[in-house]
Amino acid sequence: MHRHAFAALSAVLALSGCQKSSPTPIESPKVLPLVPSASLPPSPATVLDAGEVSPARRTPVLALAHAHLGSTDHLARARVLRDDGDPVEALAEARRQLADVADDEEALTLVSRLAQSLGQRALAAVAFEHLAAVHEDDAGPLIQAARMHLVLGETVDAARLASAALGRDEGNVEGHQVLGRAALVEGDLRRAIDWLEQARELAPAHGWVLNNLGFAYLRANENARALETLERAAELLPMAAVVQNNLGVALERMGNKDEASAAFERSAVLAPRYIRAQVNRARMAMLNVADGGTAGEPDADADEDSGAE
Repeated sequence: MHRHAFAALSAVLALSGCQKSSPTPIESPKVLPLVPSASLPPSPATVLDAGEVSPARRTPVLALAHAHLGSTDHLARARVLRDDGDPVEALAEARRQLADVADDEEALTLVSRLAQSLGQRALAAVAFEHLAAVHEDDAGPLIQAARMHLVLGETVDAARLASAALGRDEGNVEGHQVLGRAALVEGDLRRAIDWLEQARELAPAHGWVLNNLGFAYLRANENARALETLERAAELLPMAAVVQNNLGVALERMGNKDEASAAFERSAVLAPRYIRAQVNRARMAMLNVADGGTAGEPDADADEDSGAE
């Protein structure tokens, strides 16, 4: 029995690319994710040292220069191409429109959304920041830009934009959440918990806020608080594999092995390609065998091509 359990765990670890991880991997927050904009004032409410700067990078060019061959309605062409299922050319046409009319709101919206859907997050961030300059009282574009920076690992810019968003709307839940996640990335757990607790006060039923707060408590080894928070997150997001995995970690740390195994099982079933859930499920199966329990179904999803969720 021992031999079979160790073999199952080895197979799962091999599929994960031999990543180094803690004995009980936990999932980084979602969620539900380029250069300081001259149009935005600096904010004093950042979570990071004001002296820090993001890594050197090239700023994507928003407008696409083009030769004028007669009269072309680039925005109309962008709409048609988008509706016809050609987002790449639609994005190009929307960018050509911005070369003609730099503050065209619809073109900026198209560029930001299309670039985001195509995975061009740096370009999307620039477009969202330009939208924020057009809509000077709207916190939404700033939050979207901050999320793009966060996904790109640019926590200074993410914090700056989220702070600016709170300057426009101090009760914006997503602004608090972005600041909390930026602090998490930087390893400032106490500041991360403070921001995410503020977000929870504003939106007690926001499942992803609770997931991220629970994750922060796990990182801080405040396991009882993590369990309480993640149990509520799992109630609100029962189909979210990440939440189930994090709940499993909290349960295991509190000594509830059977419930932890069930949570890891749910996570693995919800997302068969989710590495952490597969690793945690296999590890718990091995521990159950060592304790004289049953290992469950060792072949269930064990041979799937595991990858990021």
